[in-house]
Amino acid sequence: MKFGKTIETNAKELPEEWQPYLIQYKLLKKSIKKIVQELDNTFKSLNIVPPTYPDDAASAENDGPDDARASTDSDPPEDANTSSPAIKDAAPAEAGMPEEIAYNIEKDSDGLVHPVITVKIRRPASHQQQVVELPDVAGLPANASIVLQSAQPESSSEKSVDTDAAEPVIPRLVDSAGRTIASTDQPGSADNITIETTAHPETEETQVTLRLEADQMFFDQLVEYIERTRQFEQKYTAAYNSNVNHLGTELAMVTSPYKQDYQVWREIFRLYMDAEVWNRAQGDARPATSARQGQERFGKFAKHIESIGLTQKLRNPMSARLLMSFYKLNLELTHMKLLQEMNEEATRKIIKKHDKRTHLIAKTQFPRLITIDTTTLTQALIHVIYADLVGIVPQIDDYLCPMCLNIAWRPLRLECNHVFCSRCIVKASKRQMFNCPVCRSKGAVYRAGVSNIDQALLNFLKLYFPKEIKEKQRDTQRDISEEETQALALAHGKTCIIM
Repeated sequence: MKFGKTIETNAKELPEEWQPYLIQYKLLKKSIKKIVQELDNTFKSLNIVPPTYPDDAASAENDGPDDARASTDSDPPEDANTSSPAIKDAAPAEAGMPEEIAYNIEKDSDGLVHPVITVKIRRPASHQQQVVELPDVAGLPANASIVLQSAQPESSSEKSVDTDAAEPVIPRLVDSAGRTIASTDQPGSADNITIETTAHPETEETQVTLRLEADQMFFDQLVEYIERTRQFEQKYTAAYNSNVNHLGTELAMVTSPYKQDYQVWREIFRLYMDAEVWNRAQGDARPATSARQGQERFGKFAKHIESIGLTQKLRNPMSARLLMSFYKLNLELTHMKLLQEMNEEATRKIIKKHDKRTHLIAKTQFPRLITIDTTTLTQALIHVIYADLVGIVPQIDDYLCPMCLNIAWRPLRLECNHVFCSRCIVKASKRQMFNCPVCRSKGAVYRAGVSNIDQALLNFLKLYFPKEIKEKQRDTQRDISEEETQALALAHGKTCIIM
């Protein structure tokens, strides 16, 4: 499928009010055709022969039949100085041969970019006036021309300090009647074309600086689309954070440990984290979750909690409404990811198409000047979901003892600040494991006592995990009974097997 059609198809998944913030790929494609036309006309008028690029007519991008006529099988090298292939057969044989065609994109203080083409030409000295017809350029009258007068070589009888010294020649811009418009050495005249010529006895060296109107319009449009999307993202982020804060306030009311829906919400959020809908950790080494991946994972999560009947267990009507709001936030996050990914891909493809059709290499310059960040914003929004919503309901995985991997009942905080259940510390001490099992802090276990019990954490665990604590107490009591029975059997020289 053509990329333009792909954008149109994916755009239907976005809310209608979001669609204007997509980069208008098809309009930019039309602008590229205008660039090629203006580039061809300008080079023809200046009587410049462009260097050819092999396999100009080959196809390189599966984006439609129109591209197959002007693309190449491989990208031109990044340092290649090439021009449009469409003009290679148009210039006369006596035209000047460019030594270098450079393409640079400049960025001004206002954040706007300006593409500039610089052509360096070497011609044999003609010693006659040469009239070069100019294309239609903004700021110049119609049918304007450039008159070039080569320097006359010095006669043998005349003395010169340096016979090889170059004499600058100032071309004249003239209208159709031959009247001088401006000289190209005057600042501000003929802003789109600047010509500087230096005459030598045998050759003329000319540097032509071009600022194509179509190329400027192309980048103005692209930058405008990108900046407009950024403003929308900033506005949306503020509204998103406000919605999360409001939802978090209401969620805290229905997820209180004294409320009947608390356990249901805890299980919903546990399954949400297990589903790994989004890569939640900022700085996560894993590839960022794409919009499609997030959409698929969240869909599976929603179907799963529905299939096991969790939604039916919510007693408070407010809980059902908040769950729908939670769903909506995730859907909006999917839309934002999709919008950013589509704009990033559209920018990459349209710049690539620009380079292939014009052979003016922008793909290595434009991304350094104008970037589309598809990770920072969405990662921040994902972090808000986990920190301000999912994090409201404590999960037992955050309060496990590192040794027994069970709830850290009667939590004992060592001097190194690591927390274990008291039973595991007692066992470690009996086995003469006196260093912290996590960080190996020397003597941390040996010096631990009743005063190290974290009373605040103990009360917190009793409030939020009463069921898990009861199970841990039964396991601890069973473990103590087994140890006492084994010790009693060993004291009498017999082995005791507990069934």
